[in-house]
Amino acid sequence: MSGLDEYVIACRSYGRATVFPKKTFRMLEHNKLTERLFVFVASAAEKRAYRDNLHGFPADRIIVGVPGGAAITRFICRYFPEGQRIVFMDDDLDQFFVMPRQGRIQKDSAALHKYLEDGFRTIDAHDLGSFTFSFLSNAFYLTGKHFKEFRPFIVGGNFFCMRNDSSLISVKVGHADDVLRSCRLFEKYGGTLDYWYAGFGTHYGKEEGGMQSSGDRGDAATRLKTTKEISQKLYDSEELLRAYATPPQFVESANLYTLKLRNVTQIRKEMKARGVEARWAVWDGFTVKPVDAEGM
Repeated sequence: MSGLDEYVIACRSYGRATVFPKKTFRMLEHNKLTERLFVFVASAAEKRAYRDNLHGFPADRIIVGVPGGAAITRFICRYFPEGQRIVFMDDDLDQFFVMPRQGRIQKDSAALHKYLEDGFRTIDAHDLGSFTFSFLSNAFYLTGKHFKEFRPFIVGGNFFCMRNDSSLISVKVGHADDVLRSCRLFEKYGGTLDYWYAGFGTHYGKEEGGMQSSGDRGDAATRLKTTKEISQKLYDSEELLRAYATPPQFVESANLYTLKLRNVTQIRKEMKARGVEARWAVWDGFTVKPVDAEGM
């Protein structure tokens, strides 16, 4: 593989040498995509542990980077050339699932490559910047949704796809990085491309290790205080967060403070006030030609 148009898969992993082979790596093997995979770890000791558990996987594609979620993301942006198509993926994704608009959910689909190829073709054809999956599996909520849609949507840190652009991807701290990255994409492109009927099984924060344990948010004893301070500092220092996100909120289920995006109506109103071009489109299948669009 070579060239900026051949997508690569970048997976940052921390303390999951035994978890990763059973999760994201197994899913990628099932989809015959491990030849595109680069695993980024925090130390030489971690590389040895991952190499020993990923039997037969090329050691030169287990890359020793730096500790910390934000730091390793910046490292990944420096590792690949500007403009490279990159699939950013967490290390604990179970199965790739597809929700047919009619029929039963396909819980362990092998169609991921088809979605990734279509996503990159579509965002390049219309200059959309990024794409992701909704991760939704509630058929009632998805009623009436198109196959894919360009609109303001959260670009979650556990999976997103775009050409390498450090000014949009890199962040100073890992906490709420998905919200800040989404705000940057709203400001530049007007939204992100979302595939409504696809996603991954994931168990955020329930597996051992992971980026949430890499130190960006403090340890368990200081997490509440640390995340409150980080969230407020981010909100005060980033104009786009004040435009498109709410002030810091306490999330009881996670026992931390974070930032959340405003609703779509509020985001579009703010985009209009800031002079961001209103753009929207929907597609009903694997095609770059939308069935309906505005500002495209």
